[in-house]
Amino acid sequence: MDMTSVFTVGAILSLGGGAGVALYYYRKRNIEKLFNQTYDMIKQVPKQKKNSFLLLMFKESLAVSKKKDKASFSGKFNNPKFLEIQLVQMANILKNPEKVQDKTIKRALNLVSQYQAWEKLKTTENKKAIQEKAS
Repeated sequence: MDMTSVFTVGAILSLGGGAGVALYYYRKRNIEKLFNQTYDMIKQVPKQKKNSFLLLMFKESLAVSKKKDKASFSGKFNNPKFLEIQLVQMANILKNPEKVQDKTIKRALNLVSQYQAWEKLKTTENKKAIQEKAS
């Protein structure tokens, strides 16, 4: 191989690596934004329904992002009967997540576990910040 080929391969690999890093940070920023919005919204939900509501929110968010149909998303949550039925279904899924076949639900379950880890980290950081201010 001559120097031009080596340089071309090196440039392509470095561009691919840069694109990979950029994609990672882009996705991380969007997940962080989603989790912050969820954190603010989840404060209004009773604790016993929190995980079911999280799963429902992430499931609907994933479904809407696939369909690109944003209008149907808000209308569903205005119906209390629909919301209650969905929360019961989500609670059943959370009780036995191994039986889930749907890819969207599996991704939503993964997001719920990621969110719970993120939330735990956020609360410990907030507690440390409060302790440092008190000291």
